[in-house]
Amino acid sequence: MSKNTLLFTSIFSLIIFASSCNNCYECTKKCGTCEKNGLIVAGCEGDSSLNGFSVESWKAYFESQGYACQYNNDVMDDICGSENKQTMEANHYDCLTK
Repeated sequence: MSKNTLLFTSIFSLIIFASSCNNCYECTKKCGTCEKNGLIVAGCEGDSSLNGFSVESWKAYFESQGYACQYNNDVMDDICGSENKQTMEANHYDCLTK
């Protein structure tokens, strides 16, 4: 194998390896709103307004009190790199590989 071929193969392999390490993600933060007689309450996973409860249990509680609730999740697309993914997850986002 010539030096040029070996160099080209090495550079090509390095580019492929580097690009595979920088995955992109779709990150979703669970959020919801509940309404009853014009009063609207809202919260997202990790918010102090949920008092440490998950959005699902928060929604179930308000629905048991006669509120109409719906999810309105915050979705962030094209979050690339493991450091950015970790930052999003630290802020209560669930990230899935695209």
